[in-house]
Amino acid sequence: MDRLLFGWRIASDIPLPELPLWPAASRPGEEQPYEERPADITIRRAPVPARLAEIRVERPLFTVSADGEMRIDIHGHHVFLVRDGREVVVDTGTPDDADCHTYLLGPVLGALCHQRGEVILHAAVLRFGDAAVAFCGQSGAGKSTLAASLLARGHRMLADDVTVLRRGPASDARTLAWPAYPRMRLWQDAASRSAIDTSALDRCVFDIEKFVVPVDPAFDTTPLPLAALVHLDRCDDPAGEALIPLKGLKAAGQLRDNLYRAGMAYALDRATPLLQNTARLAAGIPRHLIARRHIDDGAAERLADRIEAAIAAGSEA
Repeated sequence: MDRLLFGWRIASDIPLPELPLWPAASRPGEEQPYEERPADITIRRAPVPARLAEIRVERPLFTVSADGEMRIDIHGHHVFLVRDGREVVVDTGTPDDADCHTYLLGPVLGALCHQRGEVILHAAVLRFGDAAVAFCGQSGAGKSTLAASLLARGHRMLADDVTVLRRGPASDARTLAWPAYPRMRLWQDAASRSAIDTSALDRCVFDIEKFVVPVDPAFDTTPLPLAALVHLDRCDDPAGEALIPLKGLKAAGQLRDNLYRAGMAYALDRATPLLQNTARLAAGIPRHLIARRHIDDGAAERLADRIEAAIAAGSEA
């Protein structure tokens, strides 16, 4: 059965239970019935050439051909070919294991987005009322730990790791975050703090203690305007914890610095439109914040308190 991701219809030879099913009925205002819309992206199993012809860019993770095809090689175990932002060829002996799906919904998804000219943000996104807040930062910054705390408070999740940002309709200059899939990834220590039993969960990659946690009941499938983009940063003492606003070029730079695998866009010669779109999208987000917090067992809860208070105050203004 076809699946839904960022508004795309995904037709895949490989079962992708992580993704929501493609809806059977159209949403209000959509002209073409959902059941008649062709697939936006196809994923199929087939051999991938050991080397692309006419290589233009070669990196440790991927190579790019002169016509923009991208070959992604995960230690020779999982190999992917991404074409035109519309097709993924998967060459692996274990298409159903968690590793393969982690890379499909990670680097391969990044390649698809950059080939399609999308802006993909490395962030966890949670719903606050009728809007959303994106939390970004370097790997290990605590995005998923904070997301787990907010889920426990009743907030719904749009994304745990990556989301696509798009402008609203022509009359709406706001920036919308599009839902990804109802899974979050937690390290063992973060899962333990959230009282999540990992004994029956898949690891994201077989040799690390990071687990795939389903959040289906708390997943929100509605694209929502971003009320804020929050960058997670560290401080040496709890007394230094604060939310610091950013404006103008610094706000745009914050968004740019947290794009997902922007190096792929540069390799595809798409850097200029990506940066132009990023600047426009940054202007459509009302608040850009640096969240400085001390890393200890209570950090996520203290930051969740601050974020809830700040978003509530902004809504009332």
